[in-house]
Amino acid sequence: MTIGEALERAEQLRPNCRIETETRLQWLREADALLRTKLFDRAAAGAFDAVGADRPWEQPVQDDQTLLAPPPFDALYPHLLCAQMDAALGETDRYAGEQAQYNALYAELAVWLRQNYPPRSRAQWRW
Repeated sequence: MTIGEALERAEQLRPNCRIETETRLQWLREADALLRTKLFDRAAAGAFDAVGADRPWEQPVQDDQTLLAPPPFDALYPHLLCAQMDAALGETDRYAGEQAQYNALYAELAVWLRQNYPPRSRAQWRW
């Protein structure tokens, strides 16, 4: 999913939202930075270095830039944006629903990464 696709899908879910696009872009950058720190750097070191909204941190992001989470887990981005928008606007019930969907996709992504990119073993076991 690209940045533009995530923003468009979130706009479809929350039309006429009063949150600025720049704020939503910042949320995407923060989300990819968190995903890279928590999941991708440990599990898939080097495999996803070329993608992510967090990579060109000092440069402006482009709409065609690919986000970090691969399909089908990339559906977490619109849920994250909707949850952030709902929280910012005080819509606590809607926030809880969107955050639950984001958390479920995040957990599935973590499992997928552990299965497909096992961590390197650094410990030596003696029996």
